[in-house]
Amino acid sequence: MKFLVGITLFLNVWLWAGTEIPYSVESISQFKEYRKNLLELLKNQKKEDVVSIVQYVKERAPDEFAIDNLELIQIYLLVERYDLALDLWIGEYEKVGRKVQYSFVRDSLLDYLDANMNLTDSSVVKKKLKEVVVSNVDEEQRGLYKILLEMTPFYEMQNKFYAMHYKTWDREQQTLVYKLAVKYVGDSLANSTFGQFVFENRVIDKFYYRSGINPECIEKLILLLKEFERNFPNSERLPWIKYERNRFEKLLKDYSEFLNYHKKKLYTGGLGIEGWLTNDGWEIGIPIQFHRFLFIPTLDSDEKLNDDGWIFIFGFDLFEVKHLKIVPFVGLWDPYVAGMQIEFRPWLEKYPDTKFGAAAYISLKLKYMMKYGELAETDEKGFAHLFYAGLGFHFW
Repeated sequence: MKFLVGITLFLNVWLWAGTEIPYSVESISQFKEYRKNLLELLKNQKKEDVVSIVQYVKERAPDEFAIDNLELIQIYLLVERYDLALDLWIGEYEKVGRKVQYSFVRDSLLDYLDANMNLTDSSVVKKKLKEVVVSNVDEEQRGLYKILLEMTPFYEMQNKFYAMHYKTWDREQQTLVYKLAVKYVGDSLANSTFGQFVFENRVIDKFYYRSGINPECIEKLILLLKEFERNFPNSERLPWIKYERNRFEKLLKDYSEFLNYHKKKLYTGGLGIEGWLTNDGWEIGIPIQFHRFLFIPTLDSDEKLNDDGWIFIFGFDLFEVKHLKIVPFVGLWDPYVAGMQIEFRPWLEKYPDTKFGAAAYISLKLKYMMKYGELAETDEKGFAHLFYAGLGFHFW
């Protein structure tokens, strides 16, 4: 009878995936009873019996419906069946970014597993993997677990709490999901279509750039992947190892370029604001650069000339490195101007924005400017020579 129930449930999932499935109260109650028994065995450290009942449930329940793979990994780690946990763990990493099914119920077993082996906590994951690496596992498994340990900064597992509470960024839908999760927690969840079908990403890659990841971590992982390829050329996990090595080698190249983003920013342009002071006046400019050409609308006040107001300056990015930039320029309106400015960048943003690619910097500036206009002392046209010191804030 139990076997027929399992087959019936499996066929229903296969035939009606993505739609409401009429699971019977009797079959769901049976799965819940298995989970209660499993919890008691875990608490009593009946390791062999735990593995046996897990296999029994897996044979009779649809894939990940009664017990999902994340729960299985937690269970196998708790009973020290590291061989069984390893295959599931790598299998989940291979499905990174894909939505998978979670078990149908949130119960005491789920709470126990999250309390004793919370794989969403990176510190717990690292601690356990370090234990496994020095445990009595064979050399191939040890090599794979070392790789998983070095991968912890780059992958993140999400448990069912995340799947039920943060399925969407939409505020109204978040509220709805949260209410459903609260309403159908425990026994009543069995009668809820929402409770029966929770599909969400279980593994999320952390390949976006952040300060917690550095090239040394990536290089160490690549060395471990290459070492595994040399030591175990016939491993069934070799395709995954090669895939990850290629992926991380590309990440290292991209990340190195990311850390040295200024190389691609040189002579490319940007937007900023700058202020200038001299003994006889001040200026405020808004530098706008496109490739190597600058347009700088500048509000000018100068006691040496009678003409205060706007000057429109056109410059050329003559020389630029990470911390230094030289720009000759000319300007017109009244007065006419020409000169040269040098800027030094004492501070650049360490990382550009990961979404838009923009980065900010501060510049200290010196400028020589020759002006031709109406001199204040004589009310006649003539030349004035000025030296300015300035400060700028720019976006690249």
